[in-house]
Amino acid sequence: MIKKKKIFLLIFFLYAGLISSQILIKDNFYLKKTTFFTDINNDSLIYYAKKLKSSKNLCHFYHAVNVEAKAYYQKNNINLAKEKTLFVLENLKNKNKYCFKKNKITALNRLFWIYKNQNQFQKAFDVLLKREKIVKSLLIKDYYYKTNLFSTEYNLAIIKSILGLHKEARKILKEMLPKHPQVYKGLNKYYLNLNLSSALNTIGESYLKSSKHKTSSDLDSASVYFKRAFEVVKRFNPPHKNSETLYQLREAEVLISKKKFKDALNIIQTYNVNSMLYKTTQSINSLKAICFYQLKNNDSTIYYSKQFIKNYTEKPKIKKRIISIYDILANQYYKNKQIDSAYKYSELTLIEIKALNKSKNEVNKSHYLYDFRNAEVLNKLIFNKNKRNKKVFFIYLFILLIIASFIIFFYYRKNKRTIIKFDRARQQLNGVPAVQKKEYNIDKELERKILTGISDLEKSVDYLDTNFNINILAKKLNTNTSYLSYIINKIKGQTFKQYFTALRINFLIRKLEEDKNYSKYTIKFLAEEIGYTNASAFTRAFKKHKGITPSEYIKSLEQD
Repeated sequence: MIKKKKIFLLIFFLYAGLISSQILIKDNFYLKKTTFFTDINNDSLIYYAKKLKSSKNLCHFYHAVNVEAKAYYQKNNINLAKEKTLFVLENLKNKNKYCFKKNKITALNRLFWIYKNQNQFQKAFDVLLKREKIVKSLLIKDYYYKTNLFSTEYNLAIIKSILGLHKEARKILKEMLPKHPQVYKGLNKYYLNLNLSSALNTIGESYLKSSKHKTSSDLDSASVYFKRAFEVVKRFNPPHKNSETLYQLREAEVLISKKKFKDALNIIQTYNVNSMLYKTTQSINSLKAICFYQLKNNDSTIYYSKQFIKNYTEKPKIKKRIISIYDILANQYYKNKQIDSAYKYSELTLIEIKALNKSKNEVNKSHYLYDFRNAEVLNKLIFNKNKRNKKVFFIYLFILLIIASFIIFFYYRKNKRTIIKFDRARQQLNGVPAVQKKEYNIDKELERKILTGISDLEKSVDYLDTNFNINILAKKLNTNTSYLSYIINKIKGQTFKQYFTALRINFLIRKLEEDKNYSKYTIKFLAEEIGYTNASAFTRAFKKHKGITPSEYIKSLEQD
């Protein structure tokens, strides 16, 4: 019996080990696939990440969610990437196992880039500090520890550069440069070259953004660091096919900042080939629009600006140039004396400038590729000119309407007199009195009942219902609309419509006077509060009743 038990346990453990081994093999296969497709194919990355999510190993599961977040981020589905990233952080909040910490570090890195690209710099900075704290808590001081601490410094430099602290950012990055070989020692040289070239390009971009004049020495420094980055990139094995194109486009940006637009355009035209493949189409469209505008080529300016807008997506690098493009079109159309189009793009320019002013970074002041420091002034000029043109148009229209109204009124009165004379003559001919007034002989009890019903209505809020009308009230009082109208006219001296409108408007006026919060609501909301489905109809009714619009009345309350 004991022998049989031992044999059974042996078989059980062998079977369990086999199953566990198969699961591990499957997990390792999916892990390798996610590593392989990480920068190659986002759809394949999502596919294998979903496969890995079926793993019973929680470390592998959260790694898979992080991989999904990365893929969606690269597909520019920022909301879904953020949702998955926050899911990882929320579920691993109090878990301190080594692999869980690594997953939290990965998630925080993703969240940093999401906040950074949404211009939420304070949140990005807070995330950076959390990530640094977790990295420093790792007991194993291996390459993973070193590279993550290193990238935290790099991210800090990025934030400082965005906030316009270019010298501080460059100081951090320059101190990091000689440390790269030691930090990435033992790893594939690809990672060393990738991170080194990224740091060099970031320094170059910082010099480019901080340049204040076409002769600034910062522009020469930008060229130097872009070239150094390109020399590093050339060491990639296999080489990146788009490396030279990206380098030359950066050089074109330097030339644009130096006001050498023809030279910049020559480079852009040369490296226009394979723009779809290298995903440089939008960058090229915006650079061409800027160059052609400065070179006073009207048709090409409009064409490439429109191409940029047509393919515009809110990717961080592309979004920074939308103000330049809107402003170029506004000014180009203004020069062409196409005021309507100029006004349209002026409005868009001012909206984007206002949006950017909410985030305190150097993009608010000027774009290093295109000087729109005077954009607000120029666009307000176009805006005001368009307003003046519209004002003149409406004045002429108003005068014409007054003249037309007098003509119509004159002919109406003339025709009305003729019709009245004709009707009187016809009535006298038929023996009918000239004036007839309809009177109702209403029972006193019914009249009292109607008056009570009207009094009850005034005490209720039934009249605020959207569907409320004279038919509903008449039915409720067991009478007809003719009797009801007659009594209201007799007692109130108003038609039912005038009386009904006065009830609604007076109700709202009481609310506005009693509750200050009402003055903060929109006109549409106030209209719906008292039964109007149309804000315009409400405004007309209010003005007819009070002599001023609802907005004017609210302002008068605020002044009191």
